[in-house]
Amino acid sequence: MDCIKQLALLAIFATSVYAIDRNEHEKSIGIFNVVKFPNSVCNADNTNMNGTCYTAEECESRDGTASGSCAEGYGVCCIITVACGGTTAENCTYLQQEASNSPRFDSDTLDTQCSYKICPQTSSVNRIKLELRTFTIAPPGVPTALDGAAVGTDFMNTNIGQCIDDTFSAGNSPIICGTNSGQHMIVDTDGESCVTALFSWGLATQSRSYTIHVIQYESTNEMGGPPGCLQFFTGATGLVQTFNWQTTTTSTHLANQNYDVCVRKMIDRCVICWSPEVTGVDGTMGTFGVNNGANSADGDAKSATGFDDCGGRTVATDSTDFIIIPNGIWAGADNVNVNAGGALLLNTVADMVADAESQFCGRFLHEAAAGDDEDHSICSRSVPFKLGVRFDGTEATGTGAAGVAAAAGKEGEQEASRTASEPLGTMGFSLGFTQITC
Repeated sequence: MDCIKQLALLAIFATSVYAIDRNEHEKSIGIFNVVKFPNSVCNADNTNMNGTCYTAEECESRDGTASGSCAEGYGVCCIITVACGGTTAENCTYLQQEASNSPRFDSDTLDTQCSYKICPQTSSVNRIKLELRTFTIAPPGVPTALDGAAVGTDFMNTNIGQCIDDTFSAGNSPIICGTNSGQHMIVDTDGESCVTALFSWGLATQSRSYTIHVIQYESTNEMGGPPGCLQFFTGATGLVQTFNWQTTTTSTHLANQNYDVCVRKMIDRCVICWSPEVTGVDGTMGTFGVNNGANSADGDAKSATGFDDCGGRTVATDSTDFIIIPNGIWAGADNVNVNAGGALLLNTVADMVADAESQFCGRFLHEAAAGDDEDHSICSRSVPFKLGVRFDGTEATGTGAAGVAAAAGKEGEQEASRTASEPLGTMGFSLGFTQITC
């Protein structure tokens, strides 16, 4: 009888052990089958950079650097950095150069450029964004404040704003140089064609550094912005600046700039208003200085009709730099046109079309009258919300200490006509926008 009991107990024990082993085995198999995670953006231990969540093996196979964990510890935050001359089809990658007077280049036989080929990850990618988190390369030709000549050269108007030493461009972007930290570019692709981001290095002794975050957007993702828009903003408010913007006294806008800045219209907003970040008045330098005011001797940019006359070139020293605010209308005294019930918020603005214009330039943004000497807000209900930048390849410069071009009897873009606080026409702009509730 005891033997029978012992055999029964052994059978029960063996069955229990088998059940435990089986449960543990099934549990372990279940873990490896269930733990799958998306390759989404993650925060790296380096808080200044983002990565992509991969397994450790996947990150290593992509020549990435693991920086922190993700997916509840099952993945690593993988930072992928592309070297000069390299190609990538990965989303969320970095182009990077630590501060150095000897910039990196593609090869020993091609030491004047650093190129990166960025290919669409999928055929539905149509926009590639380059966030210039830090960006400093050689500056453009800059003017002196009085005679309009470019510093260190005899080329004067043809040198100012030109990227003489270093250059950078990506895809269909304009060429830029100087300091552009915090700026961004978004370029187009057809889902198959790769985009080349290209640095060309000059001979100047210059510390160059940059960290560029590259993000790819599929056509279904509106955060990539409309095709053709070099920059895209999505907030109710924002700040748009010319490339190489620094301060009112140290900025020189770049030459040969032709691009559009787009703003996503919010559902409950009908009007967008643009105004300088710092409003210029007599005694206070504002943050808008584009062109010398067409043919106006004092830089007021007022034509006989009272509109900003930023039309075509009239003499060889003229510049045709201007910005475009489609069907732009002055917000009016005390913002009467955009206050509740204002004309710009009505469904019909036909009676205001005669007061609308699109091109703006000069030392102040739309002076309300000749000699007004003050910046004003310009608003538009034309959709899509857009700001155009149109800068040509030359600047209007003066001849002599007063900076006055004798042939036209007008001042050069570099001469402050009345007070030292008036912006120079070569400065560029820092403009804020606000979307107005319907």
